[in-house]
Amino acid sequence: MRWGVIGLAVVATASTAHADREPVEALPVVATIDGPTPVVVRGDLSIQQSRRAERIARAVYRDVSRRFLHARDDTEHDPVDVCLFATERAYTRFVDQVVGDDDYSRMGFYLGSKRLVVANLARGIGNLRHELVHALIGDDYPRLPTWLNEGMGSLYGTARPGKTGFRFLVNYRLRHLQAAMKADRLPTLDDLATAGRAELYGNRGGTYYALSRYVLLYMEQRGTLDEFYEKMYRSDAPRRAHLALLFEYVDYDDFVTWAKALRYRKKRRRR
Repeated sequence: MRWGVIGLAVVATASTAHADREPVEALPVVATIDGPTPVVVRGDLSIQQSRRAERIARAVYRDVSRRFLHARDDTEHDPVDVCLFATERAYTRFVDQVVGDDDYSRMGFYLGSKRLVVANLARGIGNLRHELVHALIGDDYPRLPTWLNEGMGSLYGTARPGKTGFRFLVNYRLRHLQAAMKADRLPTLDDLATAGRAELYGNRGGTYYALSRYVLLYMEQRGTLDEFYEKMYRSDAPRRAHLALLFEYVDYDDFVTWAKALRYRKKRRRR
C-alpha cells in the first residue's frame, strides 16, 4: 500500500483493513460529539490543550453542520476517532503504529476506510479543523469531488471563529496560486471541474490545491458558497454539472483579478 501526500491530506491508493485499535484506544478521550457522524476526540494533551481542542472540534462540527451538511436520510455512521498529538515525536510514533512505514503527511490526514483523523498539533491547530471537515462532509456527500473536498478542508484549516461561525482567511497557499498566475500556468475552470487525485496529489498538487481553496474563498466573499455547495451536493451528473456550476458562480477573469490583488502576511502560529 502507498499513500499519496499533499498538504494536509493523505489519500489511500489501495484498500486497507480497519485501523489497529490498540494505539487508538490507548489515547485518553478528550471529548465525544454526538451527531450523524459521532466523533471521539482523543489525545495525550495538557488540560489547556484538551479544552482548546474540544472547543474547536465542537465549533467546526456546528459550523459545518449548519452550513454544508444536507443528508437525504437519517443514516448514522460509525464513530470517527480524532487523534491529536502535541509533539512531532508522538505523532510520528502513532502514525508508524497505525499505518506503518508508508508515506503520510507530517501535518495530518483523514482515513475514511479506518474512520480515523490524525492531526499534528505541533504544526498548528488548523490541522484539526482541516481534517475533521473531511470526515464530516465525506459522510454526508460520498461523491464529493476531490478538489472540493480539499478546498473545503483548506478553508477551515485557516479560519477564525466568530459569533456567527468561522471566517475563512487568506493563507500561505496564495503563494502557489499567484506563482501559477505569474508563470501563466493557472488551471482553467474546466481543469478544476475534472480534477481528481492525480491533479490534487500529483506534481502540480500545490497549484490545484490553491486554486480549489481560493475559488471557494472567492464565492464565500460574494456570499454564494453555501448555495454553490448545496447545488453541487444535489447534482446527479458530476463533471458536466460541476463545470456548469463553476461557470455560474465564478467569473474566471474577475477571479484572477481578485486573486492577484490578495496579500498574505504570515502570522506567528498559535499552538
